[in-house]
Amino acid sequence: MTGTDTDVGKTTIAAWICQHVGAAYWKPIQTGNTLDSETVKNLSPHTKIMGEVYRLSAPLSPYNAAEIDNISIDGGLFKRQIDNTVIEGAGGILVPIKPGFYMVDLIKLFNAKAIVVAKSKLGVINHILMTVEVLKTRKVDILGIIINGDMEENIRETIELFSGLKILANIPYGNDLNGTLRSIRVPSEIREVFG
Repeated sequence: MTGTDTDVGKTTIAAWICQHVGAAYWKPIQTGNTLDSETVKNLSPHTKIMGEVYRLSAPLSPYNAAEIDNISIDGGLFKRQIDNTVIEGAGGILVPIKPGFYMVDLIKLFNAKAIVVAKSKLGVINHILMTVEVLKTRKVDILGIIINGDMEENIRETIELFSGLKILANIPYGNDLNGTLRSIRVPSEIREVFG
């Protein structure tokens, strides 16, 4: 689960998927005081939550937050069993974790398939296409795109045409989605990944 930016709704989408497919949830690196795992637990109470490898105090990129906390991030600590798990990244695809190692490298380390989450707002086409370009350049398999918020049909068509990917779902944006999340079906492309 990667985003075009921070605060695009990755955590809500992760909870939605976990709720419907019975997957575990893991956010390897948490920055700031708000725990996304608690949000997932509130939205999807039966989801198994895997603890963060790094919990950093400042709401910044993992690299900058680790510097403030005087912590050196060790990529080897991320190696663990991740079958049937929704993994949520921090921020966007090129957020630095440590020198020469970005969020996209974490996806590669896990050999995971990516879902691109974007918030429907001005600039969304550019943000999605840049994210997709980086993922494709790094040879990451992309399941598709999920949009948070209302989007005009012509914008959806443009994104699909230029990205070469399908918009899998359009989710109402917001934090109080417990009832809404239950009623929206997870697309078959995602269900197939979790068996």
